[in-house]
Amino acid sequence: MKTVIIAAGVGSRLWSHTDQVPKTLLPFGQGTILSQIMSNFTRIGVSEFVIVVGFGAKHIVEYIATAGLGPRVTFVENQDWQRGNGLSVQLVRWIAGVGSFLLSMSDHLVAPPALAHLMAARSDQNLLLVDPRVEDVFDLPDATKVMLEGTHITDIGKELVDFNAIDCGVFRLDERFFEAMGCAIRHGKESISEGVHHLIKLLPEGSHWIDVDTPEAYEYALAHQQWYV
Repeated sequence: MKTVIIAAGVGSRLWSHTDQVPKTLLPFGQGTILSQIMSNFTRIGVSEFVIVVGFGAKHIVEYIATAGLGPRVTFVENQDWQRGNGLSVQLVRWIAGVGSFLLSMSDHLVAPPALAHLMAARSDQNLLLVDPRVEDVFDLPDATKVMLEGTHITDIGKELVDFNAIDCGVFRLDERFFEAMGCAIRHGKESISEGVHHLIKLLPEGSHWIDVDTPEAYEYALAHQQWYV
C-alpha cells in the first residue's frame, strides 16, 4: 500500500530549531523526523512513498537524495503551500492510484504497531487513526480534537470544546475521500479535517504517537524516542 506524506507547510513555530528549513528534517533517532516516519511505514510493509512538498521543497528533495531514499519516492509540489493542507491531498489524486493508500502528516510520529493496526483494518471505509486516551496526549490545546459516536466521527477540529479522542494524523483513504475533500474545497474549506466524514479506527493499547509542532513537543519527542520507533 502506497503512503502519501504531506510535507508542504512552514512549521514556523520551530524555526528556532530548524533555521527556517522544513521541520520534518529536524534530527531524530538515526536520521530525521521524516526518515523515522518513512522507516516506521517501511516496517509495516510500505515500499513506495509520495511526498508533497511546498515550503523549503529543495531541502526535502536534496535530503531524500543524499539519504539514499530517492528510488522509492515520488515528489509532488504544492505551490499553494500557504493554504489549507487539503489542497496537498488533492494533488496526489492521480498518483495515489486505485484503491486504498495511507496518508501521514510529516510531523506526526506514530509507532509501527498503530500503523499496522490501521493498515490491516478490515473495513471498506475511509479510516482515521485516533487516540481515546485524551488525558495522556502531549500538548492537548494544539491537538486536533475528535468527537466519536461509536466508531463514527461526528465532529473534528482544533477548537472543539466537547471531544473524546484525538486525531493522530494518519489516515487510510481511497478515491472517495478526494470527492469529499473536493466538495469541502469548493465551499472554501481547505483543511484535511474538513474532508473527514468517514469511519475511524482507535489506537491500539500501548502504542504512542506525537505531533511535533512546537519546540516543547520536539524536546519531548527526543526525550522519548523509544516510543515512536
